[in-house]
Parts: sequence; C-alpha cells; structure tokens
Amino acid sequence: MSVWRRAWLWLWLAAWLAFGICAEAHNPDTSYVRTIIQPETLELRFTLDIFTLQKITQVDADADQRVTPAELQQAAPAVQEFLRQHVRLDLEGEKSPLGEAIPPNWPRDAGEALGAADWHNATSLIAFPFQRKQVHPPKEIALAFAYWEPFGVRHTVLGAFEYAGRSEEVTFTQSEPDYLFDTEWAENGGATPSPAPSLSAALFRFFKLGIEHIFLGYDHICFLIALLVVSRFRELVKIVTSFTVAHSITLILATLDIARLPPRLVECSIAATIVYVAVENLVRQTMPHRWLLTFCFGLIHGFGFASVLTELGLPTAGKIRCLLAFNGGVEVGQLAIVTVAFPFIALLARSRYAVPARAAISVLVGFFGLCWLVERAFNLGFMPL
Repeated sequence: MSVWRRAWLWLWLAAWLAFGICAEAHNPDTSYVRTIIQPETLELRFTLDIFTLQKITQVDADADQRVTPAELQQAAPAVQEFLRQHVRLDLEGEKSPLGEAIPPNWPRDAGEALGAADWHNATSLIAFPFQRKQVHPPKEIALAFAYWEPFGVRHTVLGAFEYAGRSEEVTFTQSEPDYLFDTEWAENGGATPSPAPSLSAALFRFFKLGIEHIFLGYDHICFLIALLVVSRFRELVKIVTSFTVAHSITLILATLDIARLPPRLVECSIAATIVYVAVENLVRQTMPHRWLLTFCFGLIHGFGFASVLTELGLPTAGKIRCLLAFNGGVEVGQLAIVTVAFPFIALLARSRYAVPARAAISVLVGFFGLCWLVERAFNLGFMPL
C-alpha cells in the first residue's frame, strides 16, 4: 500500500472515530433527586433532562425534534409511573409510596419549545415532585434506585437531603444505589449512621467527571485537534498552557456565579471557535500569535465546562476543592489527548503529504464545527447526541 493511500486510510479512520465520538453525549449522564423533609410533609423532587426522559417515554410525541409544554404534560404520567417503579422509598424500615405526583413545571428559560440541541443541557432539566403528608418527620428515610437498566451503568444520580436547616449531599450509582438518612442524628448535628461520602471521595468523583467530560466533549476535542494539526512542539506548549489558564479562569468565575453567559450563546461560540481555527489553518501559512487567540477562545470554552459543572451540583462542603478537582480532571484528559495525538501529527509533519493531510483534517473538523454552529444557533437536532 502506498504512503498516500495509508495517509488517507488513517484520515478515514479518524473521521469515523470523530463521528463515533459524536454519538456520545456532551454532558455527563446525570439526574438529580432532592428530599425535602418538613414537619408535616415529605417531598421528593426528581429532576431529569429531556435526553434522559426520552429513554422512559416518547416525550417528543410528534417526532419533530422539538418538545413543547403540552407534550411534556402528556408524557408526565408515564414518567411518574416509571419513578414509582424504579425508586424505592423506605420510611422507618418499611416500603412506602412516593406520594402524590405534582405536575412538572416547564423550565423558565425554555421558551415555547425545546429543540433537540438543548435536550441534554441545563435548559431542559424538568423537575417531577412527589409529596406526601405526615404527622411528624420519620426517623429513618431510605432511597434506593433501579435506574441502571434503562439509563445505563454510567448514569449518576446526585441527591440531597434537606432537614432542620441542613443539607447533606449524596451520590447514587450502580455500585451504590441506596442511602439511609437518619433525621434524629442529623437534627443533633451528627453524621448519618450510614457512611457519608468523604471529601476525598467527592474530590475523586469530580476529578473523574472532569476526565470523562473532556473525552465526551467532542467539540472541545475537535478544537484541540484543529490547534494541534499545524503546531510545532514549542508552539504547542504555549497553546496548551494558554488554553488551560483561560478556561480555568472562566470555569471558576462562572461556577461561583461571579460571571455567567447564556448557555446557548456559549455553545454557539464554542462551535464558532472550531470553525474559525479550522478555516485559519487553511488560509494562513504562519500563525505566530495563535497562543493569544487560543487564550481568548479558551475563555469561551471555560463557560462550557462551567455549565456542565453547574449541572453536576457542587457540594456545600469543599466546594472550591471539588471545582478544582473537576478542572484538574479536565486538564488530565486534555493532556492525554495531546499525548496520544501529537506523535501522529509529528509523524505526519515529516511526510511528503503533510500539507494535503492537514488540510483534509482541518476541513473535517471545520465541517463538524459548522454543523454544531447551525444546530445550536437555530435550535435544531440533526447532529447525533
């Protein structure tokens, strides 16, 4: 096989790999539950995005890639029945019904409809509350989830128990699907009798989620590839450093609510940065100040990381450290991508076909970026989720 054919074979495989990555969701596969314990009522508030709801029932009833408030209300009984069947509530050691289902509210910032491009982000989070009357707060409240067959083993449920002015965070996974909360112990200011997640465990979880996000964040990967494909090692160090510093700044500012941008604007801007860098690769021979451009674009990508971290819900204890752990995970994932990709790109640079191969990769990345930009700008849903 000739060198030319081998080069294009690798490019073809890279294209299929990029398309396969696109089949993964941009945001972590996460839902939420909040247990609010009051003297006379117990409320369970389950929150899921439309991407997850579609695994329960056909929320998009007319299959037009847009969900309306009427379609949500039509799908609500099926979702509520699913929750009753897949979530076990025990009070004082006895199995108990979840309570009366309260109709879900349409998200405040969702407009008249939610397009498929928004089905897996914070815009489409829908709360399904259940409320039950009680004479007094039960001593023991236990929750157990059986979500993992329909949602997949990677799904995580982030939970919180609110009682007596305190909030305790807990994570439900396939390996740890249940949790016991003791109201008397919590009221006295102690820890719950079941082992609560330690700060070190929370830090590791957010670090791992940061790594997962960069690998599932296919738009961020395409942005990095567009930067790498025309960069030499010395330039690469400056580019990666500037990108890291920039997105760390906006990640921290946005997560702490110091600065915030609308999610749709951020997602469209991220897609635009991919298109810009890909086009620049095609029309410019030298880019001596690309590290500065990367810094500016990194600020935008940081807001994208922050939207994911906001969905995950930082714990009240060790909030800053969990934020930094997530950012550290993003950096490790980013460095892993650079480490794997750079030897191939360095080998490509020494090939006689370096120029057409770089152009082909830039065109491919730019094509994906343009598709995401159109999809996100016009609230469409033609790209794989």
